[in-house]
Amino acid sequence: MNNVDLLFQKIDKGRLGKNIGLKTGIPKMDDYTGGIQPIYTLIFGTSGSGKSALALYSYIYRPLKDYPDKNIKLCYFSLELSAELLLAKLLCLYIYEEFGKIIPYTKLMSWTNILDDVDYEYVKRGREWLESINSKLVIYDSALTAKFFYSKVKHLLEENGEFYPSEDGRRTLYRTKDPEQLFIVVVDHLNLTTPIEGRSKKEEIDLISKYNVTLRNQTGCIASFMLMQENRNSASMDRRKAELTECSSEDIADTSAPFQDCEVCIGVYYPLKFKIKTHKEYPIIAEGEQGFDGLRGRYRSLQLIKNRQGESEKAVAMNFFGELGYWKMLPKAKDVQDWTKYLSLTKIKQEKEDEISTKDIVEIKQPLTYSF
Repeated sequence: MNNVDLLFQKIDKGRLGKNIGLKTGIPKMDDYTGGIQPIYTLIFGTSGSGKSALALYSYIYRPLKDYPDKNIKLCYFSLELSAELLLAKLLCLYIYEEFGKIIPYTKLMSWTNILDDVDYEYVKRGREWLESINSKLVIYDSALTAKFFYSKVKHLLEENGEFYPSEDGRRTLYRTKDPEQLFIVVVDHLNLTTPIEGRSKKEEIDLISKYNVTLRNQTGCIASFMLMQENRNSASMDRRKAELTECSSEDIADTSAPFQDCEVCIGVYYPLKFKIKTHKEYPIIAEGEQGFDGLRGRYRSLQLIKNRQGESEKAVAMNFFGELGYWKMLPKAKDVQDWTKYLSLTKIKQEKEDEISTKDIVEIKQPLTYSF
């Protein structure tokens, strides 16, 4: 089969609806990138911008929640958060969307007050969903090297298919047991990679990126998302004065190789961090009129810096709720009459609560009984 045959094979596959990407919960960005596709996506931003929350929400929670019947294998390399914390955050998102209850991680863990019986009933309901995704999600929360990354991802692929040499012996190809299966790989984040002796951090990161490209090319079924930190000098006073604080590929810390390797690059821009008053007509820091002092930490801009498959240099305004790691697109600034409704999840919470039947509410609020 020559390259033309391979191209038309993919075109015909698309005509059967098999190339449609999984939705990320951010429709406008999906329009630009095709959703979750078997390509290499790089995400970067400053500390506290919400990179990990975006990865958890769009590339882990959404596919697991919205596609229960899809054959998905998800491999998450978490270098900041433990496996238990990641599962807890997924549980908080699920409880909110299913039952309209806002139970942040600190409340879930009873850090300041004991989690009450009613909320605990919602938590127990969420456990069944966590159990249902357990076989699809593999979490590694230990030190990451290039060798560890390659061996774990390849092992996961070999459990679900086989590698074999091409007819001319010049390439290694991959045959999956299920052509509909999608592998999602997330590394959060590359700058915390542990270099082996004799290699610098830059060399270790570059090798992980190289292995990622190799496995993607061999298999054609890996959607990979690599997270990276942004350099602190992006917040320099000169850049602030020149209003140049938005994300730039030049700000990616440690190495530029992942940017060169990826097909899509998204910057997570957090204007409050740079004391920016307005961004594209969205009020970040306001004068406190009628009790409104700006969107502040509720605003992020997802900036599409690179896109080999389509348009780039695009931005999507987002409403971000850090207590749950929940993301929602903002309407155009000119269409907003009341900014205060984008400061909390109350309105969305009420909409969800209205969907719960009276019978469900009665069952949940019944006092718990104990026997000894």
